[in-house]
Amino acid sequence: MGGIAEAVDDNARPAEAMETVAVLIPTLNEERSIGKVIDAVPVGDLLQDGLETTVYVVDGRSTDHTREIAVEKGAQLILEEHEGKGSAVQTAFKLISADYVIMVDGDDTYPIDEAAEIVRRLQTHDVVVGSRLKGRIEPGAMTRVNIVGNTLLTLFGRLLFYANVSDVCTGLWGFRREAIRRLELGAEGFDLEADLFAECVLKGCSIAEIPITYRARHDCPKLAVRDGFRIGACLLKKRLEHVRSSDTRMGVELHNEPLGRRRAVDVRAIAGRVSPSNVSSQMVDDDNREGLKQ
Repeated sequence: MGGIAEAVDDNARPAEAMETVAVLIPTLNEERSIGKVIDAVPVGDLLQDGLETTVYVVDGRSTDHTREIAVEKGAQLILEEHEGKGSAVQTAFKLISADYVIMVDGDDTYPIDEAAEIVRRLQTHDVVVGSRLKGRIEPGAMTRVNIVGNTLLTLFGRLLFYANVSDVCTGLWGFRREAIRRLELGAEGFDLEADLFAECVLKGCSIAEIPITYRARHDCPKLAVRDGFRIGACLLKKRLEHVRSSDTRMGVELHNEPLGRRRAVDVRAIAGRVSPSNVSSQMVDDDNREGLKQ
């Protein structure tokens, strides 16, 4: 069953075929935990729900036995040539074809046994995230600095994107296939989750959360304080890019408007101090005044 995974043409799938679930596990030197993560995937529970499951390990230049263990456990192996978790996941998203994709870290800190519940939530939502901050963090799983950092980054993301998500940096995500196709990801490293969060919000995906238990790693954490600043910078960059893009589109629309209507949309509308409904009514009033003057 091991080997390089290839995309499958969904259009060729018979109508009576079961829906499919892909469990995607990005790894880098996770030989101590990858076997446990694969074993914990609830293939039987998902099968009872009428879902066929395939486990994919996308590995980025591991120098230990992660790849060999993954193949022995029956996972499909995707080899990523570029460095970074973000690059690995972007490659996997392009190759994997499934109705539902569940992404989970390979360090055995996230409960992949929640996969069946995630898929159930995906029946009514585009994206599901497993929230550590709404659930339980086991002793030793996070330092006080980590908890504060994750909380601040989540608050920052919520303020920037007006999204009610309680854990922006979680490593447990579920996606409908259509949602993945909408995402335009650019993150190459550990800012992946921030990029996913921002893209899901900006692309209008409906997001659900489930509280989870977060466990301690089997080895030393890979994230450092500087990665937190990179994640915050990624969130800010995505927001500013969206604002610039929106302003550009508004400028094009204004340029194409007749002069009388164009006057009504002033700097206040562009800055967001006038609601769209108020702008529309003001445009009508200005047109009426122009007619009276004539």
